[in-house]
Amino acid sequence: MEVSRTSLLVWRIGAYVIDYGAIVLIGLWLYTQDNLPFVGFELIFVYVFLYPLCEWAFQGRTPGKYVFGLIVINGAGGPPTFVQAFIRGIARHIEAPLGIITVFIYAQSARCQRVGDMLAKTYVIPAKDLAELRTRMQS
Repeated sequence: MEVSRTSLLVWRIGAYVIDYGAIVLIGLWLYTQDNLPFVGFELIFVYVFLYPLCEWAFQGRTPGKYVFGLIVINGAGGPPTFVQAFIRGIARHIEAPLGIITVFIYAQSARCQRVGDMLAKTYVIPAKDLAELRTRMQS
């Protein structure tokens, strides 16, 4: 169940790139639609809410996390609540532009968490480790 901090960081960055790519593609598609009354509003909605909605609706996963085999869990080992997913999503938009500072905070945290995880009390782990983690929590 032990995963190196570096591997987890690389997987999380890869998942972010895929998820951000999905946001860009959806945004480009929305921009080309002539029948949408408020294209700017729709773009902002997708940018702000895609991460939280995916993490909440798909039990802690986004498309990028799925590809990299990662999952977001709460402190009890279950999927994040909508509020937790929303906190993570909002924090992501503040942390992403900070780049190396976010990586430094992640590297220094005891449980490989970024600020959004700390605020939401969530963790990102490899999905294959979830069953073992739940077994340990029940013991």
